[in-house]
Amino acid sequence: MNRVVSYQSRQMARAGLLSLSILLSGGRDAVAAKPALPVRAAAAPAADVMGDLRLLAQQRPKRCGADEPAQQAPGWRATAVECAWQGRLQMRRWSALPAAGNACVSRAALWWQWQQARTGIAAPAAWDAAWPAQGLSGISSGRQRLAVIEKSAGGAWTASDWTWNPSPRAATRQWQMSRWELLATATAKLRPAVRGAAGAEAVALRTAWEANLRGRAGEMLADAWLWESNGLCMRMETAGLSQAQLHLPYSRDEVRHEQRAAMQLQLARRFPRATWLTPFRLVSTPAANKDGGAKYEAIWLEDGLVKGQLWMPTKTDGAIVRARIVAVFPVEPGGRPPGPAVANRRAAIERELAGLAAIWEAEHE
Repeated sequence: MNRVVSYQSRQMARAGLLSLSILLSGGRDAVAAKPALPVRAAAAPAADVMGDLRLLAQQRPKRCGADEPAQQAPGWRATAVECAWQGRLQMRRWSALPAAGNACVSRAALWWQWQQARTGIAAPAAWDAAWPAQGLSGISSGRQRLAVIEKSAGGAWTASDWTWNPSPRAATRQWQMSRWELLATATAKLRPAVRGAAGAEAVALRTAWEANLRGRAGEMLADAWLWESNGLCMRMETAGLSQAQLHLPYSRDEVRHEQRAAMQLQLARRFPRATWLTPFRLVSTPAANKDGGAKYEAIWLEDGLVKGQLWMPTKTDGAIVRARIVAVFPVEPGGRPPGPAVANRRAAIERELAGLAAIWEAEHE
């Protein structure tokens, strides 16, 4: 009897093991046979659409028509224009040429001014030398425009711009807009903040200086502002608010010869090596009005530099807004700069000071 029970137990154990083996085998086969879930490809980073027109347009781009006008920024080399969306999307790239040794402003500043003049899009007029990249966007001639300039890790400057003429078909236009917004998002991330200035008066003076550029390329350094004036390199070295050691009246009616003479004497003591080309005097601004305040200027030659300074008194506290402009030029072997060069730079500085004074008066007085 015990042998029978033992035999039945062994048979039941074998059957249990066989069933377990079949179950495990079937489970593995079921898992192997189960179809895999589809894996969605990772979306390309938004910034990639700046470097790949095919990715942006979702189609292969091609060169635009032969009648596309060549547009060259000064100091830059442009590539051929590429088109997509039946010519409604266009892109062009530039690379900066090596800068000349005597260049007044950088290649980036030249491209920045040229792009604004070309498109008419409002942006900070002057380039900031601290910017590693910058972009502008807007509508020009009924078309959407984006432009970006950036410095590579190796120090080379490149630039790109895109133009989109929206499709008249609503569905197509909406899809194009979704692609354009990817590009706009990528370019917006490159825009750094505008350099701050110490005090409201310094900010206002910088705004007046940018307005006085009048389409010329300008560049802001940490300690100076640079621009060209009829082929001359100009540099604004000091700009800001100060207290005058001598009282300079705000009202034109209160200006006296004795005050101007005293100020000129003070300047002569401060700059003993200076040759005074324009002694301290009252500025006559073209846009003068009865409410405008008095403004003063002086121009002198010192250490091979022609310098001019503008004093603009404020209505309260005797504070004065100052701006000094310097023009640099080679000195002759004898140490004396050439006479015509001095006269040329003196006249240029006078024009710049008068322009600043007129804009300040129109905007702040």
